[in-house]
Amino acid sequence: MSGAEHGYGPDQYRLGLAYAAGDGVAQNFSEAAHWWRKGAYNINPQAELMLGEAYAHGWGVPRDIDKAIHWWKAAARYGPPEVASRAQLLLDSAL
Repeated sequence: MSGAEHGYGPDQYRLGLAYAAGDGVAQNFSEAAHWWRKGAYNINPQAELMLGEAYAHGWGVPRDIDKAIHWWKAAARYGPPEVASRAQLLLDSAL
């Protein structure tokens, strides 16, 4: 089993990226959002950021700006500087 299947947040984030890009797997935004959600619940800031993007744009999930803002706030709070600053930019543009 992969790290993603064992609940390792960084691998869940990367698997979501692979599904979003169709990199080594068939492109599937629902699967991308699924793995980003798992990573977000494992407190992976990159996954939180991308799950927010998925909700903002309707990538594999219903478009929901409130959920996007929720996940961007989490990424801004817990993320490393580059993730936190990107999340803050997205929050500023959404509010």
